[in-house]
Amino acid sequence: MSDLLDEIKNKVEKIALDVVTLEENDIPSMGNILNCLCDLEESSQEIRYPSLMDLITSLKGYLEKVILREADDLKPIEDGINCLQSVFRCMDNKKEFKEDISDVLNKLGFQGVLPRVSDQEKSELVNTKGERDAASEPPMPLEGKGEEDVRAEMSDKNLSDDDREIIGDFVIESLEGLGTIEVNLMNLEQDPNNLDCINAIFRPFHTIKGVSGFVNLTKINKLAHSAENLLDKARNGEMVIEGPIIDIILESVDMLKKMVEDVQEGLDNGTVLDKGMDTSPLINRIDSILSQADQIGDKPLGQILVQKGVIESDDLEKGLNQQKKEPEKKIGEILVKDRKVDPKEVIAGLREQKTFSPRHVDLQVKVDTKKLDNLVDLTGELVIAQSMLRQNHYIASSSDQGLYRNLSQLTQITSGLQSTAMSMRMVPVKHTFQKMVRLVRDLAKNSGKEVKLEMTGEDTEIDRNVVEELYDPMVHMIRNAVDHGIEFPHEREEKGKDRKGTIYLRAYQRGGNIIVEIEDDGKGLNKYRIMEKARAKNLITDEAKLSETEIFNMIFEAGFSTAEKITDISGRGVGMDVVRKGIEKLRGRVEIFSRPDKGSTFVISLPLTLAIIEGMLVRVGTERYIIPALTILESFQPEESQYFTVEKKGEMIKSREKVIPLIRLDRLFGVEGDSVQPWDGLGVSVEHEGKRICLLLDELLGKEEVVIKNLGESLKNVKGIAGGAIMGDGRVGLILDMAGIFELAGNN
Repeated sequence: MSDLLDEIKNKVEKIALDVVTLEENDIPSMGNILNCLCDLEESSQEIRYPSLMDLITSLKGYLEKVILREADDLKPIEDGINCLQSVFRCMDNKKEFKEDISDVLNKLGFQGVLPRVSDQEKSELVNTKGERDAASEPPMPLEGKGEEDVRAEMSDKNLSDDDREIIGDFVIESLEGLGTIEVNLMNLEQDPNNLDCINAIFRPFHTIKGVSGFVNLTKINKLAHSAENLLDKARNGEMVIEGPIIDIILESVDMLKKMVEDVQEGLDNGTVLDKGMDTSPLINRIDSILSQADQIGDKPLGQILVQKGVIESDDLEKGLNQQKKEPEKKIGEILVKDRKVDPKEVIAGLREQKTFSPRHVDLQVKVDTKKLDNLVDLTGELVIAQSMLRQNHYIASSSDQGLYRNLSQLTQITSGLQSTAMSMRMVPVKHTFQKMVRLVRDLAKNSGKEVKLEMTGEDTEIDRNVVEELYDPMVHMIRNAVDHGIEFPHEREEKGKDRKGTIYLRAYQRGGNIIVEIEDDGKGLNKYRIMEKARAKNLITDEAKLSETEIFNMIFEAGFSTAEKITDISGRGVGMDVVRKGIEKLRGRVEIFSRPDKGSTFVISLPLTLAIIEGMLVRVGTERYIIPALTILESFQPEESQYFTVEKKGEMIKSREKVIPLIRLDRLFGVEGDSVQPWDGLGVSVEHEGKRICLLLDELLGKEEVVIKNLGESLKNVKGIAGGAIMGDGRVGLILDMAGIFELAGNN
C-alpha cells in the first residue's frame, strides 16, 4: 500500500505543478494534465477514500470542456487541484477528510451525489485544529509560526533533491519572465489599450505566483499575486495601465528579481532562501490602487468599439457622461439602451478584451552550458581530425574510389555536425536588447529628457558567450547617447526637432559577422571640441592633422570626456575606453559616424562565434599565421614604384592611393623570411581603429575557418598573438591579434 501511496503522491505533485504554470489556450499542456489525471484515476481505483474519485472525475470532465472551448475559466481547476492535495495529505497522515468540498465540485460540474459534512463535524474540525484544513487553498507557511522560524525552515539544507531541482527551474524561468515583462511594459506605455501586451505581462506574474506558492516561497507568491490582480483589472477593462501604474509594476519586477536572485544565492550557498525583504509597503500601495479601480471606468471597451467603427467618439463621450449620472451602470449597457450599439457588438468587444493570442509551443530540452561548450570543443577536434585524415599522404596517394566516397561522406557529416553544434550555442540578442528598454526609460526620467528606443533585428542570433560580453559596452554607449547625444526637449524644439529624442538599436548579420548599430538623432559629436580636449590632455600636438575617423576615435582614450560637468549618468571619461576594450576582447571593432545636429551612429562588428575564426592563412618563411578576415582591406603584390622610405617613419608602401607603414612579419616575430625586397613578397593591408598598415609576407595559402585554441598560461600574454589553430597537417598556425600588431608596429 505504501508503494501505491508514493505513486499517487508523485502523480498529484506533478499535476499540481503543471496546473500552477498552466496558461489559457495552452492545449498541449492541458492534454498532458488530462493524461496524468487518467493515470491517477487508474492508480486510485484500489483505494476507497471519500471525495478522491469524485474530485478526479470532476477535474477530468471540466478539463475536457476547457480543451473543447466549452469553458474558459481555469480557476475551478486550480481550486480542484488544491482540494486534491488536501485529500491526499489526509490519506498520507491516515486521517479522515471531513472538509465540505461541494462548492468546488459544483464549479467543476460534478454529476453525482455531492458529499456533505454535518454541522457537528465542521464544528469538531474547527475546534480541534483551530482553523480550516486549507482544503481549497495551499498551506501558507507563515501561519502558526514566526517569520524567522519559517525562513530557517526554507533553507537549501532542508530541501530534497526534487525540491531543489524544481526551485532551480523556477529561478531560471522567473528571471526570464521578469525580463519580458519590462519590455512589454515599455510597449504598453506607448499603447495603454494593447491587450496583447497586457496578456504578455500577466502570464509571467501568473506563473511566478503559481510556482512560488507550490514551493512555499510565500513572500514572492504574495507580491506576484498582488501584481497579477493589477493586470487582471486591466484585462477585464476595469482600469487602464498608465504612467504611475507602470512605475509600480516596474518596482514589483525589481523587487521580485531581487527576491528570486536571493533564492538562487540560497541554493548555491546552502543558506536560507528568504532573506527577509519587506514587501508589505509595496503590496499596500498596489492594494490601494486596486481599491480605487472601480472609479477608473470602462474606457477600454468604449475605445474598442470606436476603433472597430461600431460607434462614434461623440457617442462614447455622451455615454460616459451618462455613466457619471448612473455610476451603477456599465458603459456597454448605456450604449445598448441608447441604441448606439447592438448587444452582439458589446459582447464581441468584451470577448476581444479577454482573448489571449494563440501561442505556438515548441518542445525544448534544457542542457547544461558546460556540456554544450564541451560538445562544441569535441566537434572542433573532430573537424581537425577529419582534415588531418584527408591530408594523410597514404590516403592522398590512394586510388581507392570507395575510400574517397567514404571520406566525402565523412566530410559532409562532420560539417553538418559542426554547424548544428555551433547553432545550439547561438541565442538571440533579444534578451540584451530588452534590458536597454528599461535603461533608456530610467535614464530619460533621471535626466529630464524625453527619449524613446526603437529596436529592429532582435531575433538575430549570436554566440552565447559573445552576447554576454556585449552587455556592458552597450550600456555605456546608451548612457552616452542619452546624456551627451540627445538634447533637452526645449533645445530640440528650437532646432525644429521632435521634443522626444530617438535611439535606434539595430542588429543584423553580414557575412560571418553580426553588426550592432546604436544611433541617436541628437546633436552629434563635436570634432573641434574633441581636438581641443585631446590637445589639453597632450594626446596630440597642436600641428597634428587627423582624419575625421581618427578624431572620433579619440573618445576611446582612457579618461577622455568632453562633458562640461559630471552627472550621475556620465562625464568621468571611464566609459568609452571600456567599450573599446570589451569589443576588442570579442575580436570585434567599432566605427563612429556623426553629423552635427543629425546625431551619431556607433557600428559594432562582431564575430558570430568565439569558437571559430574566419581568416587568411599566410606563410612567412617556415611559419604560418592566420590574419582575421574582419581586419583585411586588400592583398596585393607591391611594385618597386610603390615602395618608399620616410625619415623617422621607416618603410612605407602605397596602398589605395594612401602611403601607409610597411611591417615585415619576419622581423616582428624573429623568424627568417624568404622576401628580402618588398616587391619579392606579398602585402596585406589591414585596418584597426581607423589606422592602416601593410604586412609583408611570403605567400597567401588561402582563406580558412579554423577552430581557436588557447595557447595556455605561459603564452597567453605574447603580444600580437590571439591564439592558435591546428591545421590539416597537424601543425599549429598562430592567429594574429591586430591590436597587439599595431602596438608592436608603433614601437618599432
